[in-house]
Amino acid sequence: MATALEDPPAEEIEVEEPFYRPRPPGTDDELDITPMIDITFLLLIFFLVSSKMNAEQAVDLPKARHGGVVAGKESVIILMKRGTGDQAEVLRADGSPFAADLDQQNAEIAEYVTLGLDAGKKHVLVKAEGSVRRGEVQRVSEAISEALEEGQVIHFAVLEQG
Repeated sequence: MATALEDPPAEEIEVEEPFYRPRPPGTDDELDITPMIDITFLLLIFFLVSSKMNAEQAVDLPKARHGGVVAGKESVIILMKRGTGDQAEVLRADGSPFAADLDQQNAEIAEYVTLGLDAGKKHVLVKAEGSVRRGEVQRVSEAISEALEEGQVIHFAVLEQG
């Protein structure tokens, strides 16, 4: 007689399906950086919100290394101010304005520069406010270029606010 501790005979065990061993979990060679990115953005937001921005703080700018001196007495001077709208206000050295029409203004600028150079002036100096658009300065410099001979240059200055 068989006891409970004895193994049953091999013939009595029936296996209907094959037995599959579970696969061992794969090794994760890649590091999940999502939490690190979350912390980075949280720190960025914290510093943006907690920092104190002061737009009126004075900044000491370094001195220009390559600027030269151009004497105002020896120069044909054209002043440029911001003006209204997209067009800058262009003035002669004495403060009188050029025409408002752009084509007429360009012709007057060329004539003014030609007369100044013929009168013995050596340089052309454009003094523009810092708020004048770059395209307007370019337009005026093209009008000045029509009156210049080859080799002559235009000098630019930024008017200080104050």
